Amino acid sequence: MAAVPAAARKALPTVVFTALVAAAAVWQRDAVLTGVHALAGADPRWLLVAALATLALWPTSVFMLRGSIPADTSARQLFALQLAVPAIGLVPAASLLLRVRFLRRTGLSHAGAVGSMALMGFAALMVRVPLVIIAALAAPGLMSRNGAQPPWHGLGARIAGWWHHGVTDNPWRTAGFIVAAVAVAGILLGLAALALNRRVREHGGWRGLPARVRHARSDALIAWKSVAATAIRPRRAAALWICALIQPLLMVVALWAVLHAVGADLSLPDTFVVELVTVALAPLLPSPNGVATKEITIAAGLTAVAGLTGGVAVGVALGFRLLTFWCQIPLGLASFAYLNHRRAI
Repeated sequence: MAAVPAAARKALPTVVFTALVAAAAVWQRDAVLTGVHALAGADPRWLLVAALATLALWPTSVFMLRGSIPADTSARQLFALQLAVPAIGLVPAASLLLRVRFLRRTGLSHAGAVGSMALMGFAALMVRVPLVIIAALAAPGLMSRNGAQPPWHGLGARIAGWWHHGVTDNPWRTAGFIVAAVAVAGILLGLAALALNRRVREHGGWRGLPARVRHARSDALIAWKSVAATAIRPRRAAALWICALIQPLLMVVALWAVLHAVGADLSLPDTFVVELVTVALAPLLPSPNGVATKEITIAAGLTAVAGLTGGVAVGVALGFRLLTFWCQIPLGLASFAYLNHRRAI
């Protein structure tokens, strides 16, 4: 039997998840059709507000990237790079590799480029974490006002009941469950050990591991010096941190405008709660390449937290993601071609 190509193996999870999303869309076709109709009849004035908020994200992303790198680079090429990221981001880890390759072409070392990306990610994380905490603390109040119940409502009681009736009352079943859990854990640990051993052997074996650790430590020190030299520059630090704060707020404004475009009168603070909570929950879905995760979490958040009907929530999620992501894919591909033509990547 012929071996499965590596590209096919990497694409298999994406294909499987896409098929599951398509099956769920067919299963909930009434809500999807209602959402599409609601989006088709949306108020264009509010959609224009959402589009302007989306356009404002572009310069903030450029200034944020510029604030994280120590070298002066072409603003035009930085703008093209940030436009190309959403399109290339459909491939696993491609957006990070694209940025690192671009920074390497500008003269930064590999450690310096990785350090700049780490600084950019650190700023985004440190700004978003307090916002997400505020949104999470405000979410129960919003649900109580709307009379909505989260999907996990009563989950603890259901799990306890299943455990009591299915495991505790039957000692043989309990023993079988324990044996199965230990066997699964052993298999997973064995597979992880095999993968680690294979990875180490591909990169020089176990004997060369101490030398690689010393080399990695040296690279980390160089990256840290580059990050420290950039972080203490007032203008770059201001651009980095201010734009890191503005970006999630612009996403809130875009979602709020789409909500009003389809007739959902949700206030701006409530939209802030829904958007930040759903963004925090989106990475928890086992979705390769981010396929449909934000659409699902936004629709679920608008239904469970804000109390909207399923059809309206689907329409809002589709409109928001079309403006902020999917419509930018062709422009991102053109930007990628431009950077490749200029040999900037």
